[in-house]
Amino acid sequence: MIKDLAYDFNGEIIRGKLYLPKKDGKQSIVLLSHGLSLDYTIMLAYAEKLYKRGIASFAYDFRGGGYNCHSDGKISDMTIHSEMDDLNFVIDSVKQEDFVDEERVYLAGHSQGGLVSSLVAASRDDIGKIFLFAPAYEIPDDIKEKDNPSPMNVLNLMPEYLGEKYINSVSKLNVYEDIKGFDGEVYIFHGVEDKRVPIDYSIRADKVFKNSVVYAYEDGEHRFSDEIKEDVVDIIADILV
Repeated sequence: MIKDLAYDFNGEIIRGKLYLPKKDGKQSIVLLSHGLSLDYTIMLAYAEKLYKRGIASFAYDFRGGGYNCHSDGKISDMTIHSEMDDLNFVIDSVKQEDFVDEERVYLAGHSQGGLVSSLVAASRDDIGKIFLFAPAYEIPDDIKEKDNPSPMNVLNLMPEYLGEKYINSVSKLNVYEDIKGFDGEVYIFHGVEDKRVPIDYSIRADKVFKNSVVYAYEDGEHRFSDEIKEDVVDIIADILV
């Protein structure tokens, strides 16, 4: 079953698409978090591939998370911490669904969605595994260039919206300290040719996490090719099925 799914978060609707294989009883689920300026449709390729392998997933939009956001909220109100709030709410909401095994809720995210997934997982004790696609651990370093951002700086993704509210949220982060408390399994997938988020950031994270592995793709860029996505999902499926 593939269907739209929405949750009311204090009067604002978080919308997404649920991919639920036909199974008896409760099942695990992967929550797919998109990157900055994008929306959940960018994660549907993963959802479809997981679905074919019998794994449930929910791809959703952060409130104000991108230009074509399906959820409520304004981009100008979006911050790292508002996205953390969104993901925490989605986790708690999904765990109430009668088809979900609440002890097997896993997080996966691309770019800023990967950063947010890392931060949320480290702040909870009920997430056992996270899957990160080019997680944007470089964002605090980008913010240090706010007065003269380089072409690949995250502030250039939505320059008309990413103002002091977003910058102040990022300034509160100490990423590698903030994520190191996560004790579960961490699987990081990163392209060697990624220009937006250099792979060195994931290699450093691998040294911080207690139980992690990095899969490096020699020709991989920030947005993975379909071939890489297939490999990523094969690895996830081998772990979860």
